[in-house]
Amino acid sequence: MTQKRTIGSQLDDLGLTLDLEEGDRVLEATVSLVTGNDAANCAVEHRPIDLPVKKPGSVPVPHPVERRIITVVAENQELSAEQLDRTRTWLAANGIDPALVTRGAITLEGTMCEGRPGCQYIGFQQYYLEDGNKVHSPDTNSAVKFHRYVEQSVELEPDPAWEGWELDRKAEDE
Repeated sequence: MTQKRTIGSQLDDLGLTLDLEEGDRVLEATVSLVTGNDAANCAVEHRPIDLPVKKPGSVPVPHPVERRIITVVAENQELSAEQLDRTRTWLAANGIDPALVTRGAITLEGTMCEGRPGCQYIGFQQYYLEDGNKVHSPDTNSAVKFHRYVEQSVELEPDPAWEGWELDRKAEDE
């Protein structure tokens, strides 16, 4: 016999917790649900559930959440010694080993809603290691790399050599 039950307390039992800023609340969530019976040792994976359920027309068009990709380091960009040092320090402060980051683009990706940034993620290519050594691919005759995202916990300070900050700040104030 099938029972219709809420899953809130079961999610609490699984340890679903989140620290929120004062005055913030959960506005929406996507839940991937796997149900089963421990005794029967079987599980059923359900399609993701978006909450609250959105009816057609309930989300404004255009959507008010702005997705941003900021290029921190462009592909093939030459960095000064100071820029390289600042970038490596920033990566390390965010728990990323700079020695494993390939030469290439580094991005900062995230959302903005009502002028407030959401979580920001550092995107980069990283070398794949096995037993502490870079893995070499004979097919491409190069080191194996993969794309990785890490949530930014420490912001990168603006480049002190760039003189456009005042123009940017004036544009933001207007």
